[in-house]
This record gives sequence, structure tokens and C-alpha cells, in this order.
Amino acid sequence: MTQPRSIAKELSSSHGERLIRVLIANPKSKGYNPATFPETEIEHVVGIDDDRSALVLRSGAEIPVALSYEQLEQKIYQPDFKNDDPVLDLRNVTGEAAKPKAPANTNQAPAPGDKMSDGTVFAGISPDTNKPMYATPADASLTMKFNQAQEYAARLDAHGHKDWRVPTKAELKVLFNNRAAIGGLDISGSTPAGWYWSASPDLKWVAWGQRFSDGCQLNYTKVLHSSVRCVR
Repeated sequence: MTQPRSIAKELSSSHGERLIRVLIANPKSKGYNPATFPETEIEHVVGIDDDRSALVLRSGAEIPVALSYEQLEQKIYQPDFKNDDPVLDLRNVTGEAAKPKAPANTNQAPAPGDKMSDGTVFAGISPDTNKPMYATPADASLTMKFNQAQEYAARLDAHGHKDWRVPTKAELKVLFNNRAAIGGLDISGSTPAGWYWSASPDLKWVAWGQRFSDGCQLNYTKVLHSSVRCVR
């Protein structure tokens, strides 16, 4: 495949100066920041593999794009590019570009870790209800005792919902299995922050919790403190 060495020059001659709007990964916030490049800053486009390519700026910087070379070339040359906001989803400036997610209006089921429009995080399917389970994007700010955890979840009003609860023992396993995708869970194994309460009591004075460094589940006294991640 022959790749043009100066996309910018060809764009300038056929369309004039244009601004290319993109999203670039922000490693600190784990989100994406918008950026705008004048077309004259783009030296050329290179293919990386079957589903990744890169914009090469005149400064020498390469910005990976989660599109194949053909898809990127088509995006750049499309007539209404100027009105597309944003067009390109540039995932990872270190070179590991992710595939673009399906549009929000498709019927594709969410994957664990996907952020919903209300700000909650899809955690997986509850083994108790066999229904989708959503988690808050962060733990409660403080560790707490078992009864305090249940009361905290019952009072929580967040992301437009008031039906939060502490996950059951089985649901806590789902959160552990998807901990990397969900994010923000304490996997240090430390006490008390590295342990999470479930909503499942065992005996009168004890209940089940789970350590998120290795998945160990134990029943321990309800007066001990543990972390809490609410679900609904």
C-alpha cells in the first residue's frame, strides 16, 4: 500500500486550511481531552496494523488513532470533515490505541467498566438477580462498620438514583473479578481499606467481606471497618 507523505499539502490544495478536532487520552484523569490541529501541522498518515494508524505531525510526534489507515484516510478526506465534532478518537499517545466503542444508540450490551450516561459504571451481571448491576465510580470516602455501611447505602443519593445498596456476597465476587475494568477499588490488601463489606450477614455478630488483592472472602465481626462500593 502506498501511503501519501504529505496529507497536509494535499488537503490545503483541495480544501484550504482546516482544523482537525480530536480526542487525546489524558493518563492522569483516565479520560480524554479535546485537541485541535491545523491541517498544516500534519505531515502524513502512517499505518500501524490492521486497525490502527497514526497522525504524524511536522514536529515529529506520532498520535495513534483507533482507525485503520483506510478509515483514517477516508475521515480526513470526507467533505463535511469541518463540521464533524469530534471525528477521530485518539486513545493512547503511547501507541496502544483502543478500538472505538460502538455509538451509544446501538443495541450493543455494555462491558464491565463502561461508564454510563448518568456517571455510574457497569459492573457486570448480578448472579442474584441475573440483571445488569451498576456501581458508583468511587468507594465511600471512609471505611465503616457493617451496619453503618448498610445505612450509608440506603441514604445515598447519587447520579440521579436513590436505590443504592451494598452488594451481596456473590455480587462482591463480580466486582472483584471486574476490578480492573471498574477502577478505583483498593487492591492493596491492607486492613481495613483493602477489604470490602458485602450485604450478606453470616451469624448475628459476623458478616461476609472480601479482600480485593486476592479475592479472599471471610466472615468477620460486624464492628470492624471495611471499604464500601455501592451498587444498584
